Amino acid sequence: MASAVPADVPIIHDDHNPLADLWHAVIGFFKVMMNNRAGFIGFIGLVAYFVLTFIAPAFIAFDDEVNLDEVAGPPGSRIQLIVREENADVYTSFESLAGKTVGVVDQTGGPSLIEPWEETLEIEEFNWNSRRTGPGILAGLTALDEGEIDAMLIFSKSVRQFVTNPAEVEQKEAFADLVVSNPTLGPAHLLGTDTQGRDIATHIVHGGRELILVAIGAGLISTLIAVVFGSAAAIFGGVIDKVLTAFTNLILAIPQFPLLVVLAGLLTLNSPILLAMLIGVLSWPTLMRSVRSQVLSLRERDYVEAAVALDLGTRHIMFREILPNMISYIAVNFVFSITAAMYSQIGLVVLGLAPITNYTWGVMLYFGRSRGTMFNPEGASMALAPVVAIALFQVFMIMFARSLEEVFDPRLRRSN
Repeated sequence: MASAVPADVPIIHDDHNPLADLWHAVIGFFKVMMNNRAGFIGFIGLVAYFVLTFIAPAFIAFDDEVNLDEVAGPPGSRIQLIVREENADVYTSFESLAGKTVGVVDQTGGPSLIEPWEETLEIEEFNWNSRRTGPGILAGLTALDEGEIDAMLIFSKSVRQFVTNPAEVEQKEAFADLVVSNPTLGPAHLLGTDTQGRDIATHIVHGGRELILVAIGAGLISTLIAVVFGSAAAIFGGVIDKVLTAFTNLILAIPQFPLLVVLAGLLTLNSPILLAMLIGVLSWPTLMRSVRSQVLSLRERDYVEAAVALDLGTRHIMFREILPNMISYIAVNFVFSITAAMYSQIGLVVLGLAPITNYTWGVMLYFGRSRGTMFNPEGASMALAPVVAIALFQVFMIMFARSLEEVFDPRLRRSN
């Protein structure tokens, strides 16, 4: 007869540690990513976008100050310090101008740039458009040339327009003794400025968060609807399958984006949540048919038939037998649904059917088109910058989606 086990001796040693399992899963995920070069690049790119759109706005202020002389400035443009030629080697900074008179023009970037040095400098402010002395920039340059002021803050675009390459010969002769002593005085506009003289780089930093969140929300909604409807149609069959399939075919027969445009025109899309819901509820039919086909295929597998024979219940069969084997397919299609939702959202914004109150990459494209910057070589970055930002995000998403197939499918890892 077998001896009894003492009461104080455990029969089962359960050393299961959820945190350790999570850690091993994370390590395994990064190992797969490291072995997939494209997927790793996509993952790093998405991390960079997360930092750019969700963390950087806390440290980089949104430029909403209208600067008339900086309108549609080219990439790298900045405010410069201009002086008379004999002082070119002397007056090169605000510190070297202590006690001197510096001219600035209102409604430009000069006043805000010189503000920290107001106590050490004499500031002469010119009006942007003065009936008595003429346009402020010309009045300031004239005062500098005549020795009334010692230096002048002027935007690099205006330097070319009025000093180094003026359209009128008289201006070139009048300002022949004026030179730029410090071409890198103010911070550079890395991507140039828009039609109001505002820095485009700050708009790129602040314009991605809402666009991405709406696309993710729409992707979640469309994927959830597709998975629920597709699974229900395949599992239950019969009347439910016929009704859901017929409804899906009806939605598919209607062109999605034109329908989206019509609904956006009828509804007041004053909320990002409402916009995400509208895009999401119209984007699920294609994925629903694919999910239905996948579930019908998996339902014929031996392990599913065994679960049916054991009468384990529909919930167990769906969530324990079928869904885990579809997770890679659903994850990849979720990523693709995000990219499609982003395109739909941008299309509505460019057409003026979505809110343009919050500044996003789509709104930048809208203003770039409506204000004609696409036809201005110096201001084209207002439209090109968001296009590049959106395109790179889509590329990184697709590269990451392809690598997810290897993460969830060991057979792909072995074949590679």
